[in-house]
Amino acid sequence: MAFDAAAYVPASPIQVLPAVEPLDAAGDLCPAWTAENPDRALALLFVAPRACAAVDVLVSL
Repeated sequence: MAFDAAAYVPASPIQVLPAVEPLDAAGDLCPAWTAENPDRALALLFVAPRACAAVDVLVSL
């Protein structure tokens, strides 16, 4: 018997996750947060590039 011929019922109902806003909808990075977390800020700017004060903070480090 093929596996797709059997009717399997999930043990729990499927959970629907809430929609997430795109990274572009988020505001500019805070320069103070960027100075404290340069690795995270650089990763975020790599994924969603934008011209903001955080770039100046990263360049000055």
